Parts: sequence; structure tokens; C-alpha cells
Amino acid sequence: MKSTRRGFILTASQGVVGAAFAPALNAASARAMGDAQRVTLAQVPVTEDVAKNLAYARAAFAQAERDNAQWVFFPEMFLSGYYGGFRQEEVARAFEEICGLCRRSRISGLISTGWKEEGKIYDQIRLVDSQGECVGAYAKRLLCYTESYLTPGETPMVHVLNGVKLGTLICNDLWVTPGFSDGPNPHLSLQIARAGAQVIFQAINSGHEQEYRAYHESNQLLRAAEAKCPLVAVNAFEPPEVNATSGVVGTEFQHLVALPRDRVSIQTVEFTPAQRS
Repeated sequence: MKSTRRGFILTASQGVVGAAFAPALNAASARAMGDAQRVTLAQVPVTEDVAKNLAYARAAFAQAERDNAQWVFFPEMFLSGYYGGFRQEEVARAFEEICGLCRRSRISGLISTGWKEEGKIYDQIRLVDSQGECVGAYAKRLLCYTESYLTPGETPMVHVLNGVKLGTLICNDLWVTPGFSDGPNPHLSLQIARAGAQVIFQAINSGHEQEYRAYHESNQLLRAAEAKCPLVAVNAFEPPEVNATSGVVGTEFQHLVALPRDRVSIQTVEFTPAQRS
């Protein structure tokens, strides 16, 4: 599988500093790629300012429209901010605007956010189809010690969207980092693969401490190979650089596409869903 990098790269302070657009696919090349899918990854800061986060969402959808992407994917707790003090009403209004962006652009969204229901707080990926309808949600299961304000999820890990059977995981769900959460590792990625998922999407907000990078990324390589399907990951940007690379991980222990770790980057990439019998 060949993945194509598109989009623009931002630094936290300088704005647009470069652009590298690949030529648009013509009909013949699109047919040759078969099931190739385009997803716009938003490696952006996650703040406690919902309005600022929403501005990044608008930029990501604009980029996805330019690149004819089928998906837009945001990092862990993107919309609400990574804390429990967000106002649910404000987040819900912002989420409705994003549903509208999905509907107008005919692009499906994997919207990572905190969400409050019945007095509980969940760390979710909310799935919105190209008609702007929320068709499912996944809530993080394997919480870190610092996430005591969150409730572990019991939602399905596998959904169907855009004709693709996909699995969703959030950050620690994939790697169960020692010292940050309790084991043993239940290998949720393998459970997802055995349920027939053709691709796994991982929303991340893992910080900048580089001593964890080898652990995080080796787990991504191993889990994608074990699952026999691509892993599409997007991390929240935290300077000076993230400690888990955003991009597409293939099934042969390699990154097929890697976004730069040291800057904000909104970029469209391609992945090919695994063929499952």
C-alpha cells in the first residue's frame, strides 16, 4: 500500500510555513487503488478553549474538502479539552456545528471529546456519518491513574462507517503504559481484529516526554502487525514534539506515513482497509 501525504503544516507560533500537495487522483488511478481511503488527520493542540478547538476543526474540514477526503480524525479529548471541568452544553453545541460540517462537506468525522451523561464523564470518539448523523460512540476503557474523573467505557469497539468495518481505541487502550495504568493488557486491538475490523483508529493525547516514545511506537507497530490491518493514529500536538507519531502504521512493522512530530500538522493521508473473509 502506498500512502500519499497532503495538506499544510503549521508551527504553533508561525502559522502556515509550507505546503506539499500531491496531484489529485484521476478516475483510473482511483480504481487501481481499490479500497484506498483518504483521512485528514488533525495533529493540533488540545486546549480548554472550545472555541479555539472548534477553529481547528473548521480548518481540518476545509483541508479535507480540498483533498477529497472521506474522513476527518481528531486527537483524544480534542473538542472539550483534556479535563473534566468542561461545560457539556458548550461542547454539545460545538459538536452540533461539527455535525453540520460533516453534512455540508459529505465527510465522515471521528470526533474525539469529553462527554457528560447521567452525571458521568467519558472520554469518547463520536462517529458522525457524511449526512451529519452521530451513528455511534466509543468510550475509553483503560484509564490512566490521572483520569480518575472519567468513567471507563462499555461501548462497542467496532462500527461500520463509509462501508468500512473499523475499530476505535483511545491512547492507553492500545499500549497500557506501565506506571500509568493497571495491567494486564487485554490486547483490545487483537479483539477488534478478531471482530472483523479492517482498520483501527487510535486517538492519542500522550504528551511530549520522549522516554515513552519507543514504548508507544513499538506497540503501534506490533499491534498493527498482530491485527493484520492498518492503524491510523492522530496525536494532540504538545511542544517541543509529540512522543507517539501520528500517521498510518502498516502490517509489516513500519510507518507508511508519518506526520512531523515537532509542529501542528493538518494533513490528508491514505490507507487501504484490510480485506477480511
